Amino acid sequence: MKIPHTLRRDAHAWVRRLTSGEATVADAQALRRWCDTSEAHAAAFADARQLWKDFGPAGEAVRRRQAAKTRRAPTLGRRAFLGGAFATAAGAAVAVVAPAGLWGAFPSLAADLRTKTGEQRQVALAADVTIDMNTHTSVALRRDAGVLHGVDLLDGEIAVNSTRGAAQPLVVAAGPGRAIATQASFEVRNLDARVCVTCLSGDLRVEVDGRSLTLTANQQVTYDKHVMGTVAQADVATASAWRNGVLVFRQTPLADVVSEINRYRPGHVLVVDDKLARSRLNGRFRIDRLDTVFAQIREVLGASVTELPGGIVLLG
Repeated sequence: MKIPHTLRRDAHAWVRRLTSGEATVADAQALRRWCDTSEAHAAAFADARQLWKDFGPAGEAVRRRQAAKTRRAPTLGRRAFLGGAFATAAGAAVAVVAPAGLWGAFPSLAADLRTKTGEQRQVALAADVTIDMNTHTSVALRRDAGVLHGVDLLDGEIAVNSTRGAAQPLVVAAGPGRAIATQASFEVRNLDARVCVTCLSGDLRVEVDGRSLTLTANQQVTYDKHVMGTVAQADVATASAWRNGVLVFRQTPLADVVSEINRYRPGHVLVVDDKLARSRLNGRFRIDRLDTVFAQIREVLGASVTELPGGIVLLG
């Protein structure tokens, strides 16, 4: 399809607007009407979105310059997407997206292994160490003379199976801490600068800023750069559900549900109502059919569901 230059220009203006940090709900509704004008309009927006995604950090620089020039109210309450994670604006009725989340996160350049949106991989790092990588995950490997000494989880989620002996423990670093194990199966999740370590079998040691504790089967601990939590019982069935191709939510705030869904599907889901974002949802959804969650959100929570080009969905 040949797209007129004027439509391409307008489509790029829409992308700049939505990534400015100043977009309003009215802007999103106007974009929907604009895209519905014709197939050429929708195609122009899809092309512009993809270009900004490919543009990467340079696109982010443009967004910052644009945001510095533009100030308009009322605006969508601003929270950034980090590695594709979503947060709604507290006290506001809407949410906004930064390009790193809406247009696709760029894995760390330091990563040796990466997974893209919706991708999961199992990798044998050594004869005695295997990892399962969840979607949007970046991992760096530490080797010496070809021997694996450790794994750095830069972002995302991994499940680790180690059968090492005591003389050569495996160290998995994530954020400000690390998990040290020999013969154990465990999961590490590093999202939004918060880390959760869950022991599935065996035992392991978790160290953060000089503090240390031991986890045994079905126990977990969370930490960030400010605090290390205490040992808690883990809901292993929920935490490990992704390895069976499903996501399980149990009385989970919709904001958190959306944050998780956004890691697995192309495009982005936005909650444009703060009260709705706090509503809780139960459900079990197949990862390869995540769009079925929208029907349940509509039926159970009474939300409206608006679909835009590029896989963008507004919940209000």
